[in-house]
Amino acid sequence: MVSENINIRIKFEKTGKLQFISHLDLCRTMKTAIIRAGIPVWYTEGFNPHPKMIFALPLSIGTESLCEYMDFKITEEMPAEMIMKNLNDVTSNELNVTDVYIPTTKFKEIAWAEYIIKFHTGDIPDISEAVNMFETRFIINKRTKNGEKEMDIMPYIRRFDINTDTIKILLSAESDSYINPEYIASAVSERLGISDYDITRFNLYINDGVTLFK
Repeated sequence: MVSENINIRIKFEKTGKLQFISHLDLCRTMKTAIIRAGIPVWYTEGFNPHPKMIFALPLSIGTESLCEYMDFKITEEMPAEMIMKNLNDVTSNELNVTDVYIPTTKFKEIAWAEYIIKFHTGDIPDISEAVNMFETRFIINKRTKNGEKEMDIMPYIRRFDINTDTIKILLSAESDSYINPEYIASAVSERLGISDYDITRFNLYINDGVTLFK
């Protein structure tokens, strides 16, 4: 049972066509879902009351995720199982809640994010040549507030594994060293002449890179 006036956390998947909605649209979608699901959500005070929702690591448009997290408060008791069922009853399979619980961690503890980048290789038999890009340095042009700058992101890649048409990679997710997986995908695509790929985030980890965030 989830008690009143306590933060709760939902874990959900954002896949399919929903990978193309903006973070602002996701916020609107979740607000509507919470209201339609009959969840006694806590509202902010003031001239424009609204459910206070906090998301972990908003994704770039075009990236799927199996590990989205959102925190909010409720004002009266409601079983976690009912919250999950009610939300899934009013959302599509592409926005699927997989867990509801009282959090014991903070989003700022997230340090690493794991992705699978799947390349549509066409006539290329495999992407094994891409391993050479990870041998010493991996140089990208990273966008910053002051424009683009050349940067070696190898210190922010904890581990990676390359198969026939996929790269499984663990990248820094801390606020001051966040690495967008798009940098990896676009660099490999350019090197190998591949025009299409999909990116899915499927795990988040705390600082040790081994313990899953929850």
